[in-house]
Amino acid sequence: MKVFAHRGLSSIAPENTMAAFERAIVINVDGIETDVQLSRDGKIVICHDEKVDRTTNGRGYIKDFSWEELQAFDAGSWFSPEFAKARIPGLEDLLNLVRKTDLCLNIELKTDKFFYPQIEEKVLELLEKYDFVDRVRISSFNYESLLKVKAILPQIETAAIMKDPNLVSNFWDQISDLTVKAIHPSYQYVTTELIDEARKRGLEVNAWTPNQPEEIRHLLKIGTHGVITDFPDRAQCIVGA
Repeated sequence: MKVFAHRGLSSIAPENTMAAFERAIVINVDGIETDVQLSRDGKIVICHDEKVDRTTNGRGYIKDFSWEELQAFDAGSWFSPEFAKARIPGLEDLLNLVRKTDLCLNIELKTDKFFYPQIEEKVLELLEKYDFVDRVRISSFNYESLLKVKAILPQIETAAIMKDPNLVSNFWDQISDLTVKAIHPSYQYVTTELIDEARKRGLEVNAWTPNQPEEIRHLLKIGTHGVITDFPDRAQCIVGA
């Protein structure tokens, strides 16, 4: 079972900051999961929420700020004074960091609430620039974004995110039409039956976000392909036991 650091090593450093990504590299995780949005001036911004309110000292939507304005916000003090100098990173910052490692990336396109013009093209352009196409998987709750990604760059791997597969109408038909490599359900809804059906279809199942040891052990036992967790170090110990 592969272990992905959810928004970096977010249990010991502020999520989706360079500090969290650096710490994930140190413990040699299999991959890093992160989220991207667009600034007002078209910069690919790493942040989970559409607003900066929860993870910075700023207020407002990412889409309404320029990159320069976003850089003025403190993205670390909410977590600990130790990280007061942390800033919101761009995707290019992360690619520069991981390009010299063996890590892969899972990049979630946050396009389920706002339409970000050409975010798919912009992300793929950067991945090609940094020769990262073979080490990345693009995921999203917005399946139209996944279709667009595959139309632009058919060889890139994609993954469909959902909370509960049982609530998605014609689930397996939809998944088949998307030509994804993996499905990413919430860990509470991962079952042996789901994994067996996915395997038959040549798909991986990667669960988010199991953090308790018993949750991770259960997912390992039933054959889950990967976990996206805030405690990747904890998951590594369980997988390696």
